[in-house]
Amino acid sequence: MSGSSSSVSSLEFPSPPLVALALSLTVYLLSLLGPYRPPVLLTGIILVCGAVVQLMYALYSQQRGDSRTAAVLLPFGIFWLSLVSYNVFPELGLGRHPNSITMFSYLSLWGFFVAILFLGSFRRSLAVQILFGTLLFSLLSLSMNYLRDDQVFLIIGCSCGFFSALTAIYIAVAQTVNQRLQRYLVPLGRRFGMVVGDSD
Repeated sequence: MSGSSSSVSSLEFPSPPLVALALSLTVYLLSLLGPYRPPVLLTGIILVCGAVVQLMYALYSQQRGDSRTAAVLLPFGIFWLSLVSYNVFPELGLGRHPNSITMFSYLSLWGFFVAILFLGSFRRSLAVQILFGTLLFSLLSLSMNYLRDDQVFLIIGCSCGFFSALTAIYIAVAQTVNQRLQRYLVPLGRRFGMVVGDSD
């Protein structure tokens, strides 16, 4: 049973379900910032709370010696906090909205960061690969939207972001059920010949 337990955790998202839910909420909000502007207060609360959860667990992981999880979650927490300065502060009269070139460059750089995570996710479950893959396409598409006048990239970016958020929720539910029952009741998928005894 202990071997099965270790294999369950090795294939899933490297964080508790709460962190995966926080990630899903912030990613979903990111997909809404293009076509629909949620209330400023709600946007700020979601971004700050999601960022704090991810940052706190990143610091906790670093203290435990789990630098890999910290390296994933710490930049994400900083990213969500930076969106507060771009989307919330200007609405409150604190500063101005960045121009299109700035947002294109900013989202593209974060897209490249997620691309690195996506390449590193091939040793994890298929669900984690889908999570980072759809988030990658979402960020790159939303960045391209700032350079074009049509809505093609906006629709693609928002759709990928919504699917990425759903994937994060699915991973959180799967982690909760599988870890509680200590077996694969909710499938996450395996790739490249991974077996139950594999680990990172």
